[in-house]
Amino acid sequence: YCLYQLLDDLAHMGAGEHLAALILEEEEIKSVLPVIRAYYAAFFSIHEERLAREVVGADDPWEILSNFPLYPRYEALIKGQMEWMPALSQMRVAFIGCGPVPMSLILMNRLFGTRSLGLEASRKSVQLARAVVQSLGLESHIEIIHGDDFMLKDVDWDAVLVAALAEPKERIFGNLRTLLAERNRHVPIIYRTYTGMRAVLYEPVSPTDTKGFRIVKKIFPTGRVNNTTIFAQLEE
Repeated sequence: YCLYQLLDDLAHMGAGEHLAALILEEEEIKSVLPVIRAYYAAFFSIHEERLAREVVGADDPWEILSNFPLYPRYEALIKGQMEWMPALSQMRVAFIGCGPVPMSLILMNRLFGTRSLGLEASRKSVQLARAVVQSLGLESHIEIIHGDDFMLKDVDWDAVLVAALAEPKERIFGNLRTLLAERNRHVPIIYRTYTGMRAVLYEPVSPTDTKGFRIVKKIFPTGRVNNTTIFAQLEE
């Protein structure tokens, strides 16, 4: 946890986009980014599983969740996303890579009443996510299913949200291109990525990954929020 705090401070240095790119492209730093990013992903996996078990076993699960140190960051992330596209509150949002604590889906419903579907490839995480949703009394609003982006063709949704740590990005966006070409080209696609110094934490989504999509809006993070939220649509 101490290592995570150090990385988090580093990620929120007051460096602009240009300086951040120069720093992260420096050979000595670039050579260790894969290790740093693997650590970050592993930390979150362990931390979220622990949080899920605490929520499920609590007498007051909402208290445990709202006292989670990163809760304010998720809240700010969701508010920025929903304020730019209020229509999401009336849609069924499919979230690829929801994890054992589907915080985004929980807050989208709690703050805006959004109904959603969480897709998760790990069976253990699916079991935990379902238990978390049930303990919060949200099972009629949030459905969790075992699967990945391939499952999108078999379920109903009006918009898609791709988690920052969902992988592999190129395949996910490739499947989305095919589905939208067959269904509705104007369905909103929202994905999260890391920009500036925050990219020290995880590999950013690349233009190659999102080939065939055009960016409609970027919401850059403020404060201690990590993710940049990007709204995209399939190119005509």
